[in-house]
Amino acid sequence: MNTLDAAGMMLDLTQIESCAVDGYAHVLIVSAVDGTEAAAALNETCTITVPTEPGTVCDEAPYIAFWLSPRSWLLRVEQDGEAAMLAAIRKGFPDRRVHVTPYSDALHWFELSGPGSAALLARGGFVTLSVDGLAVGCMKRTLIADVPVLIWRQAQADWSLAVERSRAGYMAGWFANARSYRLSPED
Repeated sequence: MNTLDAAGMMLDLTQIESCAVDGYAHVLIVSAVDGTEAAAALNETCTITVPTEPGTVCDEAPYIAFWLSPRSWLLRVEQDGEAAMLAAIRKGFPDRRVHVTPYSDALHWFELSGPGSAALLARGGFVTLSVDGLAVGCMKRTLIADVPVLIWRQAQADWSLAVERSRAGYMAGWFANARSYRLSPED
């Protein structure tokens, strides 16, 4: 299906691939203290590096850390690493000034890639998806198709999106429908 992008160029949206992503576990870290202080303490106590700037991502093996707010982060770990990550943070912060909880069941992840993937996402949201608005390697929280999502730009045309698990079916349907919807040149 062809449509026009923001610059009036023709795009073939049928070349966009979307798929569910499995194989990872996620933990949510929330701090009761200043985020910069918590980030330093996580690094010192547990050797965990978390981003301190909005929208940034730390890709440190064996995990990826996403900035959610000045005092909260989401960590993506291998499934078999979740228990160890939870235990390390809980042991490192018995006073609970940094709290961790399993978050894998809360989110469903999709990958979207291909030429025109940014145009497809722009149909459902108002966040600028240009490289200037969402640089490669960065992440934002926004609405796509009226659903709250975490959107991570992994490459120029490669995206990972996390939605609440209860909205995964709706989001998968929206991707399929948006790819097949034809816009007229006037739209």
